[in-house]
Amino acid sequence: MNPPSAPGPATPWTREEIPEPLPPAAYGNMAIVLRAGLLAAMGLFVAGLSLFFLEHPGEDLARLDSVPYFTRYLDPRVLFPALAAARPGAVLTLGMLVLVATPMARVATGIYYFHRHEEGEMTVVTATVLALLLLGTLVLGSYLAHLG
Repeated sequence: MNPPSAPGPATPWTREEIPEPLPPAAYGNMAIVLRAGLLAAMGLFVAGLSLFFLEHPGEDLARLDSVPYFTRYLDPRVLFPALAAARPGAVLTLGMLVLVATPMARVATGIYYFHRHEEGEMTVVTATVLALLLLGTLVLGSYLAHLG
């Protein structure tokens, strides 16, 4: 005789209420956002490092290992003119900003698809994640800017 089976874990939905998964195209588009952001950030890092070595021939990367080198460019009023002047620190800072913004863009894409497919709970959860990411980034960015 077999022992009685233990009850399974409770599920939040009945079989009829289980939401349909997002279409494969949604996941493909979210992957494109991540790839594009990564490639853009990598391109900016390569360009910034190339500019650094052209501007400072024979110097090592120790100079880049300081917070003030990057934080001075966190202010858009400083960043954009410095980018126009091809300042290495500005290009590297933009690369870091793109790298940080890439997963946030992916989360924003998720909000779009969840909302489009009328998954209200997941839309709210994903929007909350994005809000926390933005808050953390803006607060940390502001803190680092004041260190420099």
